[in-house]
Amino acid sequence: MFRVFCLLVIIAAARGCKPCTCGVARGGRVVGGAAMTPGEFPWLAALKRDGKVICGATVVARDHLITATHCVHGIEASRISVLIGEYDVNASNSGGFEVSHVVQHPDFNRYSYDYDIAVLRLAEPIPDHLYRPACLPESQNDFLLEGVNAIVSGWGSTIEKGSTSNIPMKAQVQIWAQEECSAAGYGRKKVTPRMLCAYAPDKDACTGDSGGPLLVAQPHYTLVGIVSWGRGCARPGYPGVYARVDTLMPWLKAALRHACTCQPPS
Repeated sequence: MFRVFCLLVIIAAARGCKPCTCGVARGGRVVGGAAMTPGEFPWLAALKRDGKVICGATVVARDHLITATHCVHGIEASRISVLIGEYDVNASNSGGFEVSHVVQHPDFNRYSYDYDIAVLRLAEPIPDHLYRPACLPESQNDFLLEGVNAIVSGWGSTIEKGSTSNIPMKAQVQIWAQEECSAAGYGRKKVTPRMLCAYAPDKDACTGDSGGPLLVAQPHYTLVGIVSWGRGCARPGYPGVYARVDTLMPWLKAALRHACTCQPPS
């Protein structure tokens, strides 16, 4: 184990990276839909297009974030920035961190939202005091997700067709089996293996949360889903649908090959 750690340190040093830890929150416990405390989930970011917050994103390295492709599809990187370490986005005077490059999954389908994942590279690294990255699954099927509780967060609407929130909200939802999701009314062809569903009564992601994280908290906060689509918001019996990160890890590892990603706590 010590040899492996030393090897990671050597590799990180060779790439200009320093050893770091992912998946550590700054307190707080989700028991339902509620406002977050400032800095509680230090990987959560707000994505802006032409200065307006439109989606969420997740910090996974000092200069890389993950979001949904449908949030950035067809948009030049120069029009995109991200707010990191901000709480009240309406009161923020920051223009955000500039995005220098957007990598969209090449198989993204803008009609079905299959392969709804993208990587953002920042023009400059994020200062250490502003963030902590979320962890990524080590490989496909790294987690047995069926029936597991997960946390979704963002600045989206708190009710269907309502206005977006100025402060980030969080909610605990339960991940469904694939068969349950298909039987909910979406159809078997609509819900692909690159998607997962999560549901809780009166709790859901909504407009403005797209691209934001769905995380499993144990043993460390790990990004398992990306807010993608659904039928309305928190409609009875209809789960939210997320891009399933573990099935997309082969592509994601290639897209993050230049990133200084962090290791889970030991």
